[in-house]
Amino acid sequence: MTAKECLFNGTFVALEDNCTRITGFLLFTGSDATSTLYSKLAYVEEINGCVQVSGTSYTRLDFFARLRTVVCTNTSVTVDFMVSNNSALERLAMPVLRVSRLGLTFNPKLCITGEEAVRYTNVQRGVADNFTICQGRAGKLKECNSTSNGINGGLEDGCELIVSNLYIEGTNNMNIADKLQYVKEVYGRIYIRSTNLNNLSIPLLEKVYASEPVASAALDPTVLVMGNTNFTKLQLPKVNFMAKNDLAFMTSDTSYVMDQDLCNQLSPYGRVMSNGTVCVAKDAPAAKPFAAAVAILAFYLSM
Repeated sequence: MTAKECLFNGTFVALEDNCTRITGFLLFTGSDATSTLYSKLAYVEEINGCVQVSGTSYTRLDFFARLRTVVCTNTSVTVDFMVSNNSALERLAMPVLRVSRLGLTFNPKLCITGEEAVRYTNVQRGVADNFTICQGRAGKLKECNSTSNGINGGLEDGCELIVSNLYIEGTNNMNIADKLQYVKEVYGRIYIRSTNLNNLSIPLLEKVYASEPVASAALDPTVLVMGNTNFTKLQLPKVNFMAKNDLAFMTSDTSYVMDQDLCNQLSPYGRVMSNGTVCVAKDAPAAKPFAAAVAILAFYLSM
């Protein structure tokens, strides 16, 4: 992603598109449409200034899916990133943010994952504010790492949150359906590569953050399917959020047949491309030729 610096002038609607670094004091009061925030803040990695989220009805702050650092130099402010008095906030959902001073006060529904409890090392909160650890289907939310070329993605049983990319690679995936049956969130991207699978379903998956722990010059597709022997179908029936990306889905597998349901689901988050053709979501205008996407496909085919 090409770096782009932007100056925040007080309104998110007027903010330039595709900013990676913003300078200014970002104040969220809930008056901005979340669709605007998801669009304008999708690629933001750094904020040079203070951030305050106060009095909103947001349930998550996942419009900051790629935000890595916030540095507030205003000496009159005690925290870099303040989250306070948000009655509906359930999760922070900022997978790669590391901030020196985080304030969490009076957010009655907020829970913290185990990974967040480790990552946020300096949290300021009121005497009546306690961390609630996020709960899953059988107690504490089950958080897992996935490993590249690992057997069944390197996953344990019962995973609900993947705190890395999800790798489904190679031919040792006999139990992958069982491993994925409870997964609801993926912090990174999804890679389905060089498998002998015919199809795959992640039945409960809702959110794919496509976050980048380090800066990257080029962003991979959010879901990349390539090099598989006879892969024909991917089902993600409950997906309701993916971080905005140039390509939400891409495959170069000639066996794959794009179905309309997946096209409709993923198109709001980026282009959905199968073998050089960008699918058209139902009731959407016809897609124009997309030279950049074709160039990306050529790059992956050359690997």
